Amino acid sequence: MDKPGSGDAWFDTGSFRDPASRVRWRGDQVERVLSPQGLADWKALSESGLLEAEHGRLILTEPDVDDALLRHERIPIWTYPYEWSFGMLKAAALLQLELIESALDRGLTLKDATPYNIQFRGVDPVFVDIGSFRPYEQGEPWLGYGQFCRLFLYPLMVQAHAGIPFRPLLRGSLDGIDPDVARAMLRGHRFKSGVLLDVVMQARAQRKTAGRDVRQELSEAGFRPEMIKANLTRLHRIVAGLDWDPVGSTWSDYSECAHVGTQREPKADFVRQIAGQKQRSVTWDLGANDGYFSRLAAPHSSWVVAADADELVIDRLFRGLLRSETKNVLPMVFDLSDPSPGLGWRGRERKRLDERGRPDLVLLLAVVHHLVVSGNLPLTEVIDWLRSLSSEVVFEWVPPTDPMARKLALNKRAGEIHVDYDESTLRRAIDQRFDIATESALEGRILFHLVPR
Repeated sequence: MDKPGSGDAWFDTGSFRDPASRVRWRGDQVERVLSPQGLADWKALSESGLLEAEHGRLILTEPDVDDALLRHERIPIWTYPYEWSFGMLKAAALLQLELIESALDRGLTLKDATPYNIQFRGVDPVFVDIGSFRPYEQGEPWLGYGQFCRLFLYPLMVQAHAGIPFRPLLRGSLDGIDPDVARAMLRGHRFKSGVLLDVVMQARAQRKTAGRDVRQELSEAGFRPEMIKANLTRLHRIVAGLDWDPVGSTWSDYSECAHVGTQREPKADFVRQIAGQKQRSVTWDLGANDGYFSRLAAPHSSWVVAADADELVIDRLFRGLLRSETKNVLPMVFDLSDPSPGLGWRGRERKRLDERGRPDLVLLLAVVHHLVVSGNLPLTEVIDWLRSLSSEVVFEWVPPTDPMARKLALNKRAGEIHVDYDESTLRRAIDQRFDIATESALEGRILFHLVPR
């Protein structure tokens, strides 16, 4: 059921595909309700030593007094594969392969191989679907291989080899990329490692085996764990060798622009002042670019989401954070003017960002002109959306006379930008929804600290 108005427990709308193991909420506590089969699988997992061996890479889990109930740590910020950069999906793929091999060593396997079973604590992937583990049945093949290809391997391959972004493809289909589609995209790359076997041959096999009980056929062929491990090792080598690092993108050099350099430190002082007023649970930095302001907010927030529509800047941020001591910044590829919608069954299996949790503080720096001029959003709609979050906001006003705003408007004719894009309308909109705690002029722009009324 959905979250009730006054009930004390409800099933998560994204957890229903495995009837043996369903996630339920009780307040802020995450629980997993097990069927008799799910309980047997949990006992096999808890006795295998895998939880101890993979501590830190598996979500922290404790059994309740009720044997058929588990309690999980709460992941504060939930993201989806179509919001990850290339490096993030690659890290998740390697974790998936390594966990399957580790499970086989202990007589276990995984029911599936989907990135939706993985979340990120900052830049560290963590496997969250404990109910996916079950005892390995002698002779069975790796049943998650096809799903791994569709949701991990093919997306990484088409971006690394063909330069085709995987995120729109995963957002368009929660089942991932079909082998025939991947084959068409990689037609000119068939001799790259893994393409012939995992793409071309898979596409052929899919057509030949339609309607047949392939699982039974493969089991009768007598699979051994060693055969699965050999395949895992091969796939690990392929995934580890995939790379994507184009020379540049629209905003990858933004932080090096002269006007950005002159404004960065005064803006940084303002952000430090507001962020440092108190400790917050979650901060959103929308339009984060290289994550400079996300890092400034990090010491004063349990978690910071660094979101930007440019995948290259987010991927570089992810790689930089892997080498950094800052561990509470979560990179995210997210276009504020074209946000991730509700997807899946009834549009509720994968939720909109604002349905997954609310921030305590939002940084919206040098973004409004992109939303209003490039995205053709009414300014009052932007302010309305900010108020709907019930969060404090650090907001940078970029007037239509600003050089960057004028640059964005070069190809706009008179009347093609909403008439509410002016300071007087902004102040009226703010006054109806927020209190201005602080404001500061910045070379024609204005920085506001807004507190919701």
